[in-house]
Amino acid sequence: MQSGNRRWRTDKNRRARLNLRTARRGSRKRFNVSRLLGIAGIILAVAAVALFINYLVQGERTRQEQATQRELFRTAAAGEQQTQAQPPETGAADTGISAAQETSSDAGAPADQTNEVSVPAQDYNLAGSFDFSATERQAIDDRFLPLMRRNNDTVGWLSYPMIPEIDFAVVQRDNDHYMYRSFTGEKNVAGTVFLDQSNAVRPGDQNLILHGHNMKNGTMFGKLHRLMDPVMLKTQPFFTFDTLYQDMRYVPVALTVFSVNPNNALYFDVIKTNFDTPDDMGNYVNWMRQHSALSFPTQVYTQDRLLTLVTCHGNDEDERLALVLRAVRPGEDMDALKQQLAAGIKKP
Repeated sequence: MQSGNRRWRTDKNRRARLNLRTARRGSRKRFNVSRLLGIAGIILAVAAVALFINYLVQGERTRQEQATQRELFRTAAAGEQQTQAQPPETGAADTGISAAQETSSDAGAPADQTNEVSVPAQDYNLAGSFDFSATERQAIDDRFLPLMRRNNDTVGWLSYPMIPEIDFAVVQRDNDHYMYRSFTGEKNVAGTVFLDQSNAVRPGDQNLILHGHNMKNGTMFGKLHRLMDPVMLKTQPFFTFDTLYQDMRYVPVALTVFSVNPNNALYFDVIKTNFDTPDDMGNYVNWMRQHSALSFPTQVYTQDRLLTLVTCHGNDEDERLALVLRAVRPGEDMDALKQQLAAGIKKP
């Protein structure tokens, strides 16, 4: 009997020791898993901090690069203005009007007022009596030469006074090249605003399309969405986009959210560089107007030139925001145009 009790106690002790060892192993496993999860969390946190720091560094590099661009562009522009301001050579007739001004005057007669209509959605069918080709230069503007020495892909300069960050050089190559490259070719998440690969600046296409990232730090097109508040465009409606061969100012036509996903109800093919017929242009302008976040009184004629700025928008990777603008016509009264837009821009 005692022998049986001893065996029972021995077996019980063995089971207890076995359970203890098993518990210790489980505890060690749980500890190891917890430790691994903790290490993984630390690694992820460090990686997130590193990415954030890199984002800040790249943002600062973008600002510095654009500041350099502005200095080069404006210094060249100031030199060009000084050269133009020099008095004519002895013996030259001083008429008080330069040849460029004379050409602009001839080509820039205001559009025939009888062609204007009060319903912007229909005015694309009417042709105005203006010619944008008359303002094209035969040679590259000297202002761009310093920029082209830094990057020969330079094709223009975009600016908008109400958003100081929109004041930079525009480039062109294939549409992927500058998606994540800076103006000088370095890797940068902000990329560089670029002209669509299907566009041409000489002769200028009917619709120039610029692509840029919606950066949270405000660079590139990061503040374009702020135009959904009509106050900014009411205060200053004019954008400037000068290309190598032509200077243009633009006014807004539509500010529209659309999708690049063909299965989405808001799908729209924004890449239309030229229009074969008035109806083609009308379909483009009207679709943008019908879906615009703001209503604009801007009239559009068959001969008008457009500028479309495109950026990402919202949390949907297929969603885009497009600002469609039309060029100020030769001879158009900009003061009257500004007053018209200040009074007419509103939320639908």
